[in-house]
Amino acid sequence: MLHLLVIFATTLLGCFAARAELNWDVGYVYGSRDDFTYRRAIGVNGELPFPPVHVTQGDTLVINVHNSLNVPTSIHVHGLLNNGTNYYDGPDMVTQCGIPPGESFTYVLETKNQFGTFWIHGHTRHQEADGFYTPLIIHSRKQPVIVYDEELHMTFEDWYTGEFYVRQAYIDSLNDARTLTPYYSKALINGYDGNKTAPITFVPGKRYRLRIICMSINNWFKFRIPGHKMTVIEADGVESMPLEVDGLSMGPGQRYSVIVTAHDSADFNYIYNVTSYSRFITDQQGLQPIVYTGLIKYKDGAPTKNIPVVSDDQLVWPEEAQLQAYDKQPRLPVDRQIELTVKRFSNIHYVPFSALGSSLYKSVLVPTLYTALSMGELAKNSSVYGPQTNAYVLKHLEVVEIVINNPAIEDHTFHFHGHNVQVIETGPFGNSSTIDREPVPRILSGPWPMWRDTVQVRAFEFIRVRFRADNPGVWFLHCHLAVHMYNGLAVVLIEAPDVLQQRQSVPEKMVEMCKRQGIHTQGNGAGNQGFDLSGLPPAVYPPS
Repeated sequence: MLHLLVIFATTLLGCFAARAELNWDVGYVYGSRDDFTYRRAIGVNGELPFPPVHVTQGDTLVINVHNSLNVPTSIHVHGLLNNGTNYYDGPDMVTQCGIPPGESFTYVLETKNQFGTFWIHGHTRHQEADGFYTPLIIHSRKQPVIVYDEELHMTFEDWYTGEFYVRQAYIDSLNDARTLTPYYSKALINGYDGNKTAPITFVPGKRYRLRIICMSINNWFKFRIPGHKMTVIEADGVESMPLEVDGLSMGPGQRYSVIVTAHDSADFNYIYNVTSYSRFITDQQGLQPIVYTGLIKYKDGAPTKNIPVVSDDQLVWPEEAQLQAYDKQPRLPVDRQIELTVKRFSNIHYVPFSALGSSLYKSVLVPTLYTALSMGELAKNSSVYGPQTNAYVLKHLEVVEIVINNPAIEDHTFHFHGHNVQVIETGPFGNSSTIDREPVPRILSGPWPMWRDTVQVRAFEFIRVRFRADNPGVWFLHCHLAVHMYNGLAVVLIEAPDVLQQRQSVPEKMVEMCKRQGIHTQGNGAGNQGFDLSGLPPAVYPPS
């Protein structure tokens, strides 16, 4: 009977599905988003910010991308599982070759049963760091966890004075990186200078859903509306059991939906607070951390309610392992565990690096997906992908537990492509006394662990997550801080390559796109056969 109901629900969803098509001309734009620096950035159709994308659960989203940049580009829908279409996932040299300058490519993205709050961003040469991103809202066809009257979305961004690759090239050129003056960012709220964001209007008695997206590249954001409670109902595109909190603490790539009920009276307006900060640069008055405020407007001209200041440690914030999934799926039983530890070190010029696997992640000479599809039985051997990929081969349908340990002073968010993962446990790891921080408590999830695609692993903490390997493909797992990803903090999960070879083949246009750029589309990571990896640049290993 349950099987019939699932078939009926899926068929019904298909009956209402639509096809939404967008034409994106990705190119350079010039302007001052923070009212401070006029600079070159990356926009779409001459706009930055460019419009959010809205579709409905079950729809097919088609994005025709034309590349007007002078370097390759690609897009990634952050949180979309791409089950059966791994080649549309987007990361350059992981699942595709970038779209060359002057050329076009069409992504056909199936939302299937997913709904919630997502975003779309560039995934070649860290172009998301220069403005190439926008929200994606997949509206549900069913009743939400809590019924609401209206929904609003808020985006948080950090914005720097120069282009990402210009900044990184300068850092890489230094003989002694210890002399570097830290790059401090401004914060953008809803695409513009955080201090000049338009007021948010509340109507007395109405219930609002705020979809909040942290589209930053390095910074964390804290968000509060003093005088109002928030109830979390979604995280990273997955519904949660309602959890009342005072505020949100969000790392790069994370999303929440919260319900806020407006007061019954319009006698007062209120102030919301947004704090932007980074753990890997030193604090400086007025620059780090930096607090932005905006208006919750009930009535024009109403006085602002005076709310006493309360320290963060006296407030309730959602913890990674504290949320419970609305679908009430119990903890998955473990078949295999992979333990990853962040290894932080510096080169001879004192430029810091962090590795997640045995080496720093670096792109190889063949997109890793193409290696998995073309190497036959050898695709099940991690060595053929090259040591630079930090490849882990997973068996079809096994339940994998991944533990990420962070014994370093920097916070991270890690994004799982192709999967939502159950957050099972968080807790202390290493010696936090080196940064004068009290050890965090160990938190074990409740009976229905929350599913997320982007998880925080803060300084001197660990996280334990689980997922079932039910999505054959090549999936990137990386820190979502652009500077850390640039320096190699990533691994690649090669999921069921034998099943992948039976079920998927790369569209011919994608293969031709590689060939026109002189990029191999078959063979191991070096484009050779067997275990001959000659031609690959040497892997960089952390000191033992």
